[in-house]
This record gives sequence, C-alpha cells and structure tokens, in this order.
Amino acid sequence: MNTAQQGLWLGHTLNENKALFNTAECIAFEGRVDNEQLVFAIEQAVKESECLYCHFVEGEDQTPYMQPAQCEVPITTHVLTSKIIDVDVEREAVKAWAQHDIVQPLDLFRGLPCRFTILHGATNDYLYNCVHHIALDGFGTTLMFQRVAEIYTARVAGKAVSPNPFGAFDAVLEEDAKRVSSGAYAKAKQFWLETLEAYPQPSSYSDKVAPITADFHRTSSGISATVWKQLTAICEANKLTWADVFLAVLCAHLKQQTGDNAIMLGMMVMNRLGSKSLTVPSMQMNIVPLVMTFDPQDDLISSAKKIAQHKKTMRRFQHYRYEDLRRDLHRIGGEQRLFGALVNIMPFDHPLHYGNLAAQTLNLSAGPVEDITVELHSKTEGLPSIDFDANPSAYSVEQLSSLQNGLLTLIAQWVAEPTLTVDNLLDRQHADARLAALITGADMAKLPSMDSQVIERINDQALLYPNNVAIEQQTPTGLQQTTYQQLISLSQQAAWALKQQGVQRGDRVAVAMSRSVQQVIAQLAVMHCGAVYVPLDPEQPMERQQSIVKQANIQTLITEAEYQHALTPLAIPTMLLAGHLRGEGLHYESVHYEPVLADDVAYVMFTSGSTGEPKGVEISHGALNHFAAAGASTYGITSEDRVLQFAPFNFDASIEEVFVTLTQGATLVLRTDAMLESMPAFVDAIEQADVTVLDLPTAFWNEWVVSLHAGVASIPTTLQHVIIGGEAVYPEQLAQWQTAVAQTTPARTISLFNTYGPTESTVVATSCDLQAQSSYTTALPIGLPLPGVNALILDHANQPANIGELVLLGPTLAQGYIGLTHPAFTTMLIGETPCRAYRTGDRVTFLDGQIVYLGRIDNEFKISGYRIQPGEVESHLLALNMVTEASVQGVVYPNGIRRLIAFIAVPENIELDAKHIKQQLSEHLPPAMIPTDYRFFNTLPKTTSNKVDRKALLASYDNVSTEVALATETEQRVSTIWQQILGVSGLHSQANFFELGGQSLQTIQIVNRLAAEFGVTVKVSDVFDHPVLSEFCQYLDEMQVQSEDEVEMVWS
Repeated sequence: MNTAQQGLWLGHTLNENKALFNTAECIAFEGRVDNEQLVFAIEQAVKESECLYCHFVEGEDQTPYMQPAQCEVPITTHVLTSKIIDVDVEREAVKAWAQHDIVQPLDLFRGLPCRFTILHGATNDYLYNCVHHIALDGFGTTLMFQRVAEIYTARVAGKAVSPNPFGAFDAVLEEDAKRVSSGAYAKAKQFWLETLEAYPQPSSYSDKVAPITADFHRTSSGISATVWKQLTAICEANKLTWADVFLAVLCAHLKQQTGDNAIMLGMMVMNRLGSKSLTVPSMQMNIVPLVMTFDPQDDLISSAKKIAQHKKTMRRFQHYRYEDLRRDLHRIGGEQRLFGALVNIMPFDHPLHYGNLAAQTLNLSAGPVEDITVELHSKTEGLPSIDFDANPSAYSVEQLSSLQNGLLTLIAQWVAEPTLTVDNLLDRQHADARLAALITGADMAKLPSMDSQVIERINDQALLYPNNVAIEQQTPTGLQQTTYQQLISLSQQAAWALKQQGVQRGDRVAVAMSRSVQQVIAQLAVMHCGAVYVPLDPEQPMERQQSIVKQANIQTLITEAEYQHALTPLAIPTMLLAGHLRGEGLHYESVHYEPVLADDVAYVMFTSGSTGEPKGVEISHGALNHFAAAGASTYGITSEDRVLQFAPFNFDASIEEVFVTLTQGATLVLRTDAMLESMPAFVDAIEQADVTVLDLPTAFWNEWVVSLHAGVASIPTTLQHVIIGGEAVYPEQLAQWQTAVAQTTPARTISLFNTYGPTESTVVATSCDLQAQSSYTTALPIGLPLPGVNALILDHANQPANIGELVLLGPTLAQGYIGLTHPAFTTMLIGETPCRAYRTGDRVTFLDGQIVYLGRIDNEFKISGYRIQPGEVESHLLALNMVTEASVQGVVYPNGIRRLIAFIAVPENIELDAKHIKQQLSEHLPPAMIPTDYRFFNTLPKTTSNKVDRKALLASYDNVSTEVALATETEQRVSTIWQQILGVSGLHSQANFFELGGQSLQTIQIVNRLAAEFGVTVKVSDVFDHPVLSEFCQYLDEMQVQSEDEVEMVWS
C-alpha cells in the first residue's frame, strides 16, 4: 500500500462503521444500454485496475498489503419499481436508492473494494458504483469510468478494445519510497510544522464539533451562465484560474460567517501532476491547509492572486499526509481537529458518451464528512455545480441551504464588482438585514430641543428659577444650599479666572477634589470656558494619575488645599486651588458661555485598559447633551425632584447625576461619608433630605436589599425612583426588593430602573423598569435603548443574530480614545447609511421585547461598577520580580459577590507573599483592581495552541482550603462572612481585613451581613478601628452583652 492507503486502512480498522469510507457515483444514460457489453466493460476495466481487483490482507506482523483477487466482479441489476417518466424525478429516485446501498460495507478481506449496479428506469438506464476510498479517489474513479466508456464504445461498435492504458502501481510505491529516502518527506514535514505555528485555528461555518460520519446533509446548485461568464473573463484578464477565484470567494464567505480575518480550510489535492500516479487508478488524494489572510484593501483580484501564490508555495510539500500532520500537531482525539471546512475542486469529469449514448455524472458521495465539504464539479459541457455536504450533528438542512445561497450570492456580487474590497463587499451584504434588525427605544419626539448644550440649559434654569436650590450638602457647620443663580454666578467667576490663567477652548483641565459644591462649580467652570473636563481621583496611586495626566496632556489642574502637596509630583504647569477661583476679592467680569460645537469634546473619563495603561474616553458636547435629555425623559426627572449624588466624580455615573439633575432644574443632594456608616444611617439621611431619586451602583443596592430582607433597614417615604447599574441584577434580590416596596409603600409605586451602558456610550445606553418585571426568570433584562439610541445584536460577521454581541449606535457614542485607534469603534452600513458604531464586547439576546445581558465576550470584569481589564492587572504582576506568568480572572460567587483572582507562575523553590504582592500593586492600581486571592504555580496550564488555559485555571480554583482552627464561635461566624465577601479562605485569628484586600464597598458589605447575622449595631468605623479578626470579634462579643435597646443596627 502507499501512504495514502495506509492512513485509510488505519481509519477503516479502528472505526466500527465499515461503510464509513465508501464513496459513490452514478452515470445517468440518456437511453438504454447494452447490458451485456456494459457488464463486459466493467469487468475488464476493474481487472485492469490493480487497486480495484484485489483483496486487502494483513501479514503476520499485521502489516496490511494488497493481494490480487481471483473472484468475479460484483455487478447486479435493479429495475426501478416506479415507472417515472420525468427524468429529474427519476434521478432523485436513483439517489434515494443509492443512499440505502452506500451504507452497506464492502468486505475488503474476502471481496473487492467496489461493487456496481445497473439500474433500469422507465426509458433510461443508470450505472451505479460504490467504491471504498482505500482503492480510488475522485481522479482514480474518473480514470476507471473513462476506461469503462472506452471499452463499451469499442465493443458496441464491433471494434477491438485498446490495450490497458493504466500504469503499474509499483511505480507509485517506488515514488513514495523515494520521497522518504531522499529526505523530501521530512522536509515537507518541517515546512508544515514551521508554517502552521502562525496559522489560525481551523475555520468552520459551525461552532459545533462532531465525530466524522458517512451520513451527511447535501444541498446542490449550479453557477449561473452570467456569473460564469464574468468569472472566466476575470481569469483571462488577470492570468488566474477559475479555481483561484472560487477559493478567494469561499474564503471571503467564511470570513463573512465567522468574522475571522485569517481563514484556514482544508483543500483536497490530487497529488498526481508530474507523478507516475497520473495514469494509475488509485488513492492518491491528500488534504492540505489553505490559508488566506485578508488585508483591508484586498479585492477579488488580489485575493485570488494570494490564493494562487499560496498554492504555488505549498505544491512541493503537498504530498505530506494530513494524517501524519494531524498526529504531529496533536490534533487527534476529543474535539481536536486539523480542519473545519474542506473544499474539493474537481476540474475533471467522467466521459460524456458511452457508444452513442450521452451520459451525465450524478455525484452521490465523496466520502465521510467531519464538518463540511464544499465540492465544485467542473463539467466538460455545461456549467460547474456546487455541492455542500455537511455533518448532520453540526448543521441543519436549513442552515446548509442558507450557506450555499449565501455563497452563490457572494460570488455573483464580487465577480460583478471585482474591484470592491472584501470588507466593503461583506458590509454591503448585511446592511439591509441590520436595518431590519435595529433595536430602538422611546420616540425622539419626547425629547426637548437639542439646539442648546448642557451649560446653556443649566443657565436657562437659573434664569427661570434663580432662587431654586441647585445643590445641597450637609457640612460640619450645617446645611449648605446653593441656588441656581449662585451656581451660575460662581461657575462664571471660576471660568473667568481659568481664562485669566490661559485656559482656552479645547484645553483639557483636570479636577481633583473631594465631593463638594466647589467640585461641581469647577466642573461647570471648565465647560463654561469651552475646555474639556477631566476628573481625577486624588487618592488613586500616583503612577496611574501620572499616566492620565500624560495621556490627556493636562496643563491645568484644579484641586483643594488638602491634596495640593500630594499632587505636586504630577508636575502640572498650572495648579489652581478651587477656593481662589471665587470670592469677593476676585476681580470679576461677566463671562458668557463659550460656544462649542456638538463634536467638541466635553469631558474625558478614563477606564481600565488591556495594555496596562488606562484609556481616556472622549465624550462630545453633542453626546452629553443628548444623554442628559434622554436620561431625564426616561427616568421622568422634573424640577420637583431631589437627586442624590452618590458616585465618585471619576466615575461616569457622576455625569448622569450632575447633568440630568441640573438641566431639569432639580436639586442635587451631595452624599456625605456619614451616610455610609450604616444602611439605617443611609436611609435616615435620605429621608431627612427628602431625596426622591437615588442613583446607585447595583452592588450597593444589593446590600440595601439584604438589609431590607433582614429587617434592619427600610425604604424612605420620599423615594420615587431608584436607578441602578454597573452589574447584573439577580432575580432573588429583585423579588425581595419588590416585596419590601409592596409592604412599605403599598399606596404608591417606586420605579426601579436597571440601566446598562459602557462609558463609551455616555453613561447609559439602555434601561428597563424592573419594578413590574417578573422575578421568576434566570436573567433580568437591561431593557431598550434610550430615546435616539439604537442597538444591534450581531454575530462575528456583523450579521443580526438571536444571541451575539451588543453593538450600540447613535448620538451618544464617544469620539474614541485619546491617542488610540480601537476596533471597538467602527463605521457600519445600516441600509444605505454609514453609521458610527461601538462594539461593547457584551453578549446579549433579545427576549420578550427586551435586551437581556448574558455575559462578556472577552474577559473584562466589573467590580462595584468598576470596569477592569485583567490584562492591565496582569501587566503589573509580570513587572514584579520572579513572576514569570500571570493570569487574572474574575469570579462571581453564588451570593453575587465578585472577586479578582490572580494565578501566578514563579520559578521552582521560590515563594512569594500575597501580602507583599498586594502592597506592590497598590502603588500602581486602584483598590478595586487588586486581586484578593492568589494561587501560585511553577508554570500555568496551557492549551494545545500554547496559550494560558483560563478554563483549566478556573476549574482548579478551589476557594475552600484547609480550615484553620479559630479560638471562638464568634471568630468562626465572622470568618465565614469575611471569606464570602473577600473571596479568600483559610483565615486565622490575626488576619487583617484590609491586608486581605478589604475596600470601602467590602467594609459596607461586611458590617451589613454582620448586623443581619448577630443582630447588633456594627458600623464601618468599627471595622477601621478593629481590622484584626480576633480583636474585632472581641469587640463584637462585648457589644452583644449590651442591652438590645442600646444597640443601633448599622449597615456599611
């Protein structure tokens, strides 16, 4: 046997289905055959073919070989029972009959690897042939049928039959042996191993991996005469083959369906040109990788030329067997595979005449199918045909038909406009479908005029209601209220002072202050100047602040005395104290609003970046203006409302709180630190301040729900709307909230807006009022887009999908990132209109008229509304001494707690201390980005493509380690809560809450759960005063001794 046959022999012996490698074709005659002469022709042709007229046996050492046969050629006749006159219908009946025969095994040991049946129809006859792939490939079958036709034609004409034209199979075996002995086979192996290192994963139309099968779905169609004429004209004009053009279109079709720019499919090759096997009916066919990497400027001609060049390069190495290559690359077993989609281009055809009878080939089966095989059949006369054969476990008939129609459409469009780039071609394909699938929100007509920007609209409120309170805050000296007239006056004074310092329209001005009226005044003053507002967290690590200042090219910083010294290392040329931008001593001239264009940048918000540096998102005045109007309309905010300002000012939720409130003439109530001492304290403060609207992180709302369910907190009587966002809402918490609302405020409804939106879409993109939503569901919706905002759910190829990536469009999209061109921002054709779009990276579906969030496509993670790119954390870990590999992943516990886990590789016999790592990371990263738990390895597990196996790491992660004996029952109970919240394990009595990674939100969660567990007063300050587990528990025991009447339940 040759090497091709040996591979098939191994497959045949290992597989229980002995019909797996059967192939079949049928010759359809236009009339009646001479039965006797056809039988004679078949018998002689088979006996002349060494690989057909043989048995396959194994030697004593189980080495397989072929042995000449001494038996009759199996030829039977069959009369089709239905006398069908219609030729097409009769041919379908022949195919149906053949399907029953193909699945019958051929006995390779005692019989021949082939069988024939002559079928008699109503007026036409058919010659059916089933042959095992070990004997013949497609070209070998053609040689055999050519010989049958030659013998039959001579016999019916009474002429002598020409001598056997077939070459000796020994010559083929000699060529095989020579390739090995000369080193050519080893060179081919080396070529493929080196080449495939950089090759992409196998391309497939399906994400399902199924076992190879002889049973397959098939759809067939032909290329139209018009398309074929255009295609051949392109070939002639550019010295291309039609196969190269077809392969270019097929690769583009795979790119369209998968979204991958680099395509790898398996291409079947004859392996006969320049070989003795050109005249030997045998199995020589091989499958080799065909790779196409599209560049943005590639059109049909350049793509086809790339294909031609690739084929030319690999031609010298295409005899290296794919079975060997699969083994070399460890692509055997389980879901491992070397190829997904296969293409089989057959530029040869069987004889058109048998004597005086015209004949046509019916292609029945080219062999088993693992994924999908696209077969292009050339015809000596007529147009090429295309068969799609697909594994039923991976494709439905409907899907297969859709794929084939899509390919034919793509061929027609590209040959009609061959200069069209591949990206433009594919984008056109889906433009109309995207228009039809567009998800829209409320009517734009409900929004106010967009002629004026947010600063002008706040100014308008000051003119209409000058004495209405704009901002309110409790201070150590009492309640501080600032009217709209005062707010505008003070912000104009500050704007004048900024201009005196040289601040001009478009300059980026940083503001690093604590939560105060002055912070809001500074924010508005920057925009009054037409400058760009850049919030800084003055308590973030200096390195991160320096990165932001450098990226944003900050020349002016507004801060306060408390932070002046700490911020000096930023070396910003102009550092201004907010208090110096206002007051009676300031020479002041009236400053009018500096006119800006809608596309001018209003503010920059920095988020986590995968490269290790934060990314600055630029939001325009037009986007901010639209969002403020759309948000107010969605939430129903009016001038009568009092809105709590809760978020840190370097979070974009603060943009919503400030501008949605002030543009409506409502009152902004600034949160104080005292509000977070406990949940009852928070609720009391809201009640006393008459707050009607709360805008909260979902994580904080979750803790409120815990308190409500435990009976240690209530719902303020003034509350009308709650806006939450940043993390998923769980049905259990919604049910508890709905129950609490129904019991507390039965006479009125409190809206619960579940909002979703990346910073890149100006705070919020979609919203859903969950108050009336059923909690009996596995995933709660994030709703519909805000007025004027649109959304699409697209697959990898930008086609509308039931489940896919959420893509946002509309006027609230960011301008982009400072200094970066990012593929998340793109232009997409919607119908005939090019539209800017943002790929969120979030996986969603559309269910019951609402968008439902399903998770991330990448590994971005959110904690307390803080977007974290694990790559940024990993880059800082890798910068640490002795860390050789790092993988950071987010974990969500059953109770909804979210934590970052670091998997770190260090050299053998090296031990690193998690506490020391946290300390080093804290110099570069904010607390939310520092992992709470660390697992150490010598090397991290890898996938077959040598990438870190993130799934294996998570599977190996076991949060329950050996329990440490604790001194008291209180320590055991408190330890359990600390472990749940912090995502750590194995605590000891001297464990320190903050050294374990405790942050502000975790402190709040801890005392909230402790209050519910022990029924005593616990405050945030108590944790700060007693951070060590044993000390805290001793303090807690002392508290429990007090009278229950003296205990104030607290959440924090």
